[in-house]
Amino acid sequence: MSKVLVLAPTPFFSDRGCHLRIYEEARWLSRLGVKLRLLTYPAGRDVSGLEIRRAGAWLGYPKLEAGPSWRKPLVDLALLRLVRRQLLEFSPDLIHAHLHEGAFIALLAAGRELPVVLDYQGSLSRELAEHQAFFRAWPLSGLMRKTEAWINSRADQILLNSAALLPELEEKVRPKAMVVGDGVDTERFVPQEAEPELVRKLGLAEGMPIVVYLGLLNRYQGVDLMLRSAQILAEKKIRAQFLVMGYPLGDYPARAARMGLSETVKFPGRIDYFKAEKFLAPGRVAAAPKIASSEANGKILNYLALGLPLVCFDRPVNRELAGEAAEYAPFHPQDQEQNAQNFARGLERLLKDPGRRRELAEQGRARAEKYFSWEKVAEKISACYREMLS
Repeated sequence: MSKVLVLAPTPFFSDRGCHLRIYEEARWLSRLGVKLRLLTYPAGRDVSGLEIRRAGAWLGYPKLEAGPSWRKPLVDLALLRLVRRQLLEFSPDLIHAHLHEGAFIALLAAGRELPVVLDYQGSLSRELAEHQAFFRAWPLSGLMRKTEAWINSRADQILLNSAALLPELEEKVRPKAMVVGDGVDTERFVPQEAEPELVRKLGLAEGMPIVVYLGLLNRYQGVDLMLRSAQILAEKKIRAQFLVMGYPLGDYPARAARMGLSETVKFPGRIDYFKAEKFLAPGRVAAAPKIASSEANGKILNYLALGLPLVCFDRPVNRELAGEAAEYAPFHPQDQEQNAQNFARGLERLLKDPGRRRELAEQGRARAEKYFSWEKVAEKISACYREMLS
């Protein structure tokens, strides 16, 4: 049985995409007999079934959402110190590092003594640039690209959650990249009826078609664009209510109010991942408006497994996940108003066409069951471990 040190340079567990992957991979790898110990930030909450060690809190790190922070380098130093202690205490066979940050820490701590696996969920430099304009400025942008390239070149294996991410890698490192895919818990995320009491608690109007979204609330996830789409539908007198779930709320409720959407869009805030299926169940249509091109879009798989017909943009990663089981809106990188209009048209079509909704719901559930299970992802990763250690 292999022993693996898992690095998660993030406030695990915090009910968001990256954390769901870390949790589900670790859970299923443990079921396959891999002995794991997960190292992470002092913030976040423990989840049952995982052995977790947290870095010392030299400086408080209250931020749970994604994105850069000036405190992060200090927390990463504490995590580096923890990794070095655990290399002696746990004696792992290899290090499985999530994100470029985790791989960088692993390479500093272990040198060439242990194999380092990079769980690649998107380009570091592009993600930073999408979060803050500061990282788009030269020479910092160039430095980030060089750092990312160095990490990619030094990692012994790169695991991709989407084949659409392969072109981001330098040609010389692609031979050591392996697409393990993404997954969804098809036992928990199943088609189900909404709980009437929860619908009332959420303030949803009885009999009103509900569009659901669950994910981070920020611009690169397409939330700004989705609000504009909701406004377009309201202007066209199309009956629909939006349940926009996730965090950080920021000024989105106030912005929706200024747009005349106080009754149209509800913001219940952060949703516990282990109850997510209950909060998505009231949806007649699901929205996946993500515009960032440097990451996958895992929320699509939750929608598919629940049998929720969904609207997303016509991007390679979305096609890879949803296949023909989605309503695709054309995407124009330089014209966000046109994107909002296109997304609104996709929502309108599904809201008005129950036959199309049934068709996509059936296709989506079947696709989730056939192609996307965490067990299959874990089996590929476990095989990768065996090959590296042999």
